[in-house]
Amino acid sequence: MARQKNMNGESRVEKLIRFFKNMPAKTPDTSETDYTGWHQSEEEYQRQQQQWLNQVQERKKQKRPGHDKTRK
Repeated sequence: MARQKNMNGESRVEKLIRFFKNMPAKTPDTSETDYTGWHQSEEEYQRQQQQWLNQVQERKKQKRPGHDKTRK
C-alpha cells in the first residue's frame, strides 16, 4: 500500500509527527507541591493506600446499576 502524499510531498504520518512535535509543552505547576509525604513511614503509606482503595471501591459501588434501591 503506497503512502498518499499531500501537496508538500509529506505523508499523513509525517504531517502528524510534525504537528505533535510543534505543539507547546505544558509543564505542571510546582509552586504548591506537597512534599510532606516523602518522609512518611511504611505504616502511614499503607494506611493512606487502604483509605484510597476504600474510596475507589465506594465510588464503583455507587456507579453500579441497581445500587440505589430508592429509584424506580
